[in-house]
Amino acid sequence: MNRRWIRRTAAMSAAGALALGPAGCGSAAGGGGVAGSGKELTYWSMWKEGEPQQKALSAAIEDFTAETGIKVKVQWQGRDVLKKLQPTLRGVPAADLIDRNLPQVKSIMVATNSAADLVDVLKEPVPGESGKTVADVVPEKYLELGRAAGKQVVLPYAVVANGLWYDGKSFPAPGKKTPGNWDAFRATLDAEKEAGRAPLALDADIPDYSAYWYSNFVVAAKGPGSFHRAAADKTGKLWKEPAYVKAAERVSSLAKGGYFADGYDASKFPAIQQKWATGKAGFLLMGSWIAGETKPYAKSGFDYKMLPFPTDGAPGAGTPVEATTFGWVVPTKAKQGEAARKFVAFLYSKQQMQAYADEAQGIVAREDITVAPAMADAAKSLKENTPYHTFDGVDMDFAEWWTKTFHPLHTKLVTGKISAQDFSDQLAAQSAGHWKRTG
Repeated sequence: MNRRWIRRTAAMSAAGALALGPAGCGSAAGGGGVAGSGKELTYWSMWKEGEPQQKALSAAIEDFTAETGIKVKVQWQGRDVLKKLQPTLRGVPAADLIDRNLPQVKSIMVATNSAADLVDVLKEPVPGESGKTVADVVPEKYLELGRAAGKQVVLPYAVVANGLWYDGKSFPAPGKKTPGNWDAFRATLDAEKEAGRAPLALDADIPDYSAYWYSNFVVAAKGPGSFHRAAADKTGKLWKEPAYVKAAERVSSLAKGGYFADGYDASKFPAIQQKWATGKAGFLLMGSWIAGETKPYAKSGFDYKMLPFPTDGAPGAGTPVEATTFGWVVPTKAKQGEAARKFVAFLYSKQQMQAYADEAQGIVAREDITVAPAMADAAKSLKENTPYHTFDGVDMDFAEWWTKTFHPLHTKLVTGKISAQDFSDQLAAQSAGHWKRTG
């Protein structure tokens, strides 16, 4: 998408479309901000200089300033942006606008009531699209992934979907007929074994990557919210119910059945991921960032395809799809909160979202945008199915339990060191002990 064309076509409508009334300014700022001039804002970004996302947003900033006259002072802080901002949140924040995903925002900002509710921004008109508001172009299912404590604390602009990734060129069968459930997909894995290729790739030294398996099996059987409910059970008894034990048995059967590539339990990341990208393993359960991450060393012509994790009896229509969104966050006491919200509304135009998708080669929070071929399956999966928080939100709501109780036990399960029953029994007992200690 040509940036000059964007500027030319949007310039006439930008000023009117971005005008926010006093009510919109006050409510979105949470009432605690210091009034600013509205002629500038400070944006601290989670992206680093040189990343595709940084390049896309840098161009968008130029467009915004050219069309509104509002100057954006940007610092490309990287993934620790919230940790850097945190010391300033009690007073006037060092930034009026940041971007991150919900787990980090929830742990650092929501707990201290320092993230503004951006629900009023949803009512704002999208520049250049007559009659459309932000709420009209961002699906409710993505907005839900940015809510906490009854507030819209993150307004998503980018979406990551988790699923089973494979090379469509060397292994085209799944794309022609998607396995309808786990049993059908298991047959596909068995065929891979018979053909002499490792069916699955996993770097088990990364606990979160290993945890995708059990959490997906639980949700595939019981639906979104089921993994979270068990983690919240202070008695630990839910882990011993049949569906949760069955999920553990699914993981155990993969580990003990030789479905993971050789060395998965002893190598260092990204060794097995590299095997997958060079055609030495069939499927990798991972987020949609995988295409960009492995592109430098993937075999020539690798055709990135993705299957949603197969259902295993989950109730309701559609297949649950693990997802997370990255989006805009305005501190409650932001001095230039009004200017920040104008910038956010500007970026939801179709032209800007398409330009971002083209440069970043990712999925955006508008479903009428054309994505890169490598993202086509993931975008379709999100559109047709039911996205839910990665790990069912357990990692962000029960962080200490997640890292100190679940991770060690699950790593033993996925590497075949304990049985499914032992895992379930120990998880129940250790969870009860954790909650007794922590309250």
